[in-house]
Amino acid sequence: MQMVVKNGGAFSLNAGESVLSVLKKRNLATFSNCGGHGTCGKCAVRFLKGAPLPLPADRKRFSPSQLREGYRLACLAKPAQDCIVEMAFEKEREFILTSSALPSDALSSQMKSQVLLREDPKQYGKTFVIADLGTTTIVLQLVEAESGRVIDTYRALNPQRQYGSDVISRMEHALSGMDHLLADCVHYLLEGAVEKWLQAGFSPLFVVLAGNTVMDHLLLHMDVSGLSHAPFTPVTTDQVVTDIAMLKCYVMPGISAFVGGDIMAGMLSVREQMQKEQVEKALLIDLGTNGEMALIDKDRTVCTATAAGPAFEGGASANVPGTDMIALVARMLSGGIIDETGLICEEYFHNGVTVDHVCIRQEDVRGLQIAKAAVYAGIHVLLETAGCKVEELERVYLAGGFGYLLDGESAIRIGLLPAQLRGKITAVGNTALSGAYLYGKLLLAQRAEEKTAAIKKQTESINLAEQDAFQACYLQAMSLTEMAE
Repeated sequence: MQMVVKNGGAFSLNAGESVLSVLKKRNLATFSNCGGHGTCGKCAVRFLKGAPLPLPADRKRFSPSQLREGYRLACLAKPAQDCIVEMAFEKEREFILTSSALPSDALSSQMKSQVLLREDPKQYGKTFVIADLGTTTIVLQLVEAESGRVIDTYRALNPQRQYGSDVISRMEHALSGMDHLLADCVHYLLEGAVEKWLQAGFSPLFVVLAGNTVMDHLLLHMDVSGLSHAPFTPVTTDQVVTDIAMLKCYVMPGISAFVGGDIMAGMLSVREQMQKEQVEKALLIDLGTNGEMALIDKDRTVCTATAAGPAFEGGASANVPGTDMIALVARMLSGGIIDETGLICEEYFHNGVTVDHVCIRQEDVRGLQIAKAAVYAGIHVLLETAGCKVEELERVYLAGGFGYLLDGESAIRIGLLPAQLRGKITAVGNTALSGAYLYGKLLLAQRAEEKTAAIKKQTESINLAEQDAFQACYLQAMSLTEMAE
């Protein structure tokens, strides 16, 4: 069979092969947010000829008129005859945060990309590479060891996204025998960035990499079966040394299956900032595909993670950053377009409502409700476990791209964050990078293992699924309304 992609070319299509698989082979699509299960709705195409019969997932996603016009989900569409399709999904918006507000030194003010060919390696002292291995994005920076000056930045979307936007989808692929593909695509990306700097005449001492526990396991070819089911046991949470482009790569230690090296890096950064500000109790929240959080005081840390899914990366059909979705939903609440249960009013229920040129459907609101309820309930359980009242928190540090863009008032308006945190919220940028830099300095001082071991010793990690209070609070927090602890 032949599949012609409008403005994309003509390609052969095997029986039983999905449209999305062909688009990915030809680099016409680089994502599969739900792992090809037809649940995220981001791979819409329109058949101009040879449309297959719609499946239940198509009927759920598209209106009857759209189905008659040939709209289908590319991941599930398996044509039985020659066909012509046009891509109906929007090009993904790319926002990859490379800056940090922590620590407050050269690293924070110099985090920017520069044209490397204009740089003379001789003008810098010793250097090393820091890397943030995120579920959605990857950032590497070449930094001067002593000053923290950023010489160059490399950033990209994580190529593993073709196997799903969340860690669960990727673990499923790894366990089905595709673990080498998941590891290799990231390894090649990291290696390519480092080799560029080597070829330019730089001689970095090593690489420090901060990632969540699943991302680390996939990169290191470790068995993820223990992370895929209770009691969620990682192969290790200790520092692991591997190599990238013939350089030693120190994969930062984590805390548990749910809290990895990226949050260890965040805690290193935040603890330093807390000392400078003389803050005794603070909450670190890093929201994205995974939602990690840590309640930190001078003697104890309680941390956890909740599966936020793709809601904070953008609505299923809206394809906008989650921070924009939060602001839009807050406006819809104020305008009476949706009620506190999240129900869109009747006139917009079937086809969605367009706000600021963005079409928001009922399922997009539900996805945001599920994610925000999990985060709010996670905060509630953390506070309860630590015996801390929300009023005792002096700062809330929001890490990552989500926190950088988030409007705190909108987050409180929809019940993502407790109302008592109003006025205490601070965006701190990419703490995985700033923490990786601090870890690199500790490596040079031969104090890295000592420092992180001390943090791990005083840190308690909790599994929200085992907490009775989580489920009760989660159900209550589904309401789109301002909430107080």
